[in-house]
Amino acid sequence: MSNLTKILQFLKKIFLDDPIARTKRYTFWVVHFVIVHIPAVFTNYHYWYFHRLLKVNHEGCVEVLHLESQIVYGCNLHCEFCIDFSPYQKGYVPADELLTSYAQWRKKVRPRRFVLTGGEPFLHPELARIIRESAKIWEGSKLWLNTNGLLLDRAKPEVLQAVKETGYELIITEHTCEPEHRNKLDTVYARLKKEGFRFVVRPSGSTWLALYQYDNKGALIPYKSNPKRAWGRCLSRTCTIISGDRLYKCTPLLCVRDAVQKGILDAADWKAALTYQPLTLQSTAEEIIAHLRHRAVPECTICPEKNVTVPARQLPVKAGE
Repeated sequence: MSNLTKILQFLKKIFLDDPIARTKRYTFWVVHFVIVHIPAVFTNYHYWYFHRLLKVNHEGCVEVLHLESQIVYGCNLHCEFCIDFSPYQKGYVPADELLTSYAQWRKKVRPRRFVLTGGEPFLHPELARIIRESAKIWEGSKLWLNTNGLLLDRAKPEVLQAVKETGYELIITEHTCEPEHRNKLDTVYARLKKEGFRFVVRPSGSTWLALYQYDNKGALIPYKSNPKRAWGRCLSRTCTIISGDRLYKCTPLLCVRDAVQKGILDAADWKAALTYQPLTLQSTAEEIIAHLRHRAVPECTICPEKNVTVPARQLPVKAGE
């Protein structure tokens, strides 16, 4: 079989045979191509849109494009270049702590979309409660629940019912190309479609973008980039994230600080990121807008200034995990 025939068969499967792929994956592949090959187009447009939305509304809250919350630290997968360092940790944030944080920040910010993320959110034992109560707090926002999809087949009925009733949209980001996972996900997608769930599939590529490096001893180390150049290719520049009474400009700055505190990362290696000062609940609307509008910060040096692609693969699972 020629390479051209294989490509045509692949395109037929993606765009014609699979109704989910036809309506969802096509957009992903276009956006993925732009991100990898001409990132300035995507990131600058996205930032311009984010910048345009930043304003104080009639309630005195700052309107933002995107606000997310990490509710679980660990994951059922071990992706080698996980932005959240999930392969190296376990545990979750208690529901009471999360919901208190949401209620407090709801008085300060109003996101166009609110995202529950991890790790893997479906590992949280109180997920149904978090879904229902967060939907009330962030009423009027578009609600997303990020997941790798592999635990959906054994999710508790009350969790799936909460997803459907609250209008949360499942954002299923595939992180593996393994045949056993592929078959499981295809079954999950068929069930979700049959039962009327709102979901979007972001298929896994053969490569991922790396945000950090490994030294010759296997330790995780940052890049030492020009901050302006790193910010110029950043895909997290509008991923504002809250954690307790703190609001971070982007996800990596929070995850690095958490990983250092837990001993996953060496503070000496990552000291360039630890100078960052997040916003607090005492910050004014004007301070929030000014902070989020600011482009490159010195801490951007930890991220690569060029797209660095690595093979999509899983780290080996250690005994007892």
